[in-house]
Amino acid sequence: MITEHVLDVVWIDQHLAQRGWDVFERHNIDKKWSFTDCTSYVVMKDFGITEAFAFDHHFEQMGFIRLPSVL
Repeated sequence: MITEHVLDVVWIDQHLAQRGWDVFERHNIDKKWSFTDCTSYVVMKDFGITEAFAFDHHFEQMGFIRLPSVL
């Protein structure tokens, strides 16, 4: 079976960028999240995404399940 819908491209507009900066400013007191991490966080929350395929531990800090899981 071939899945036709495998990817959504979300463009970061001014509103999403501002929300990303808000997350960046709020959490980077004790974290080292990048602006990209923060905009990813906003988009993932908006879309109800709970898992991230990433080697970056920041997604776990954000409350997401990181795949592949690290042993």
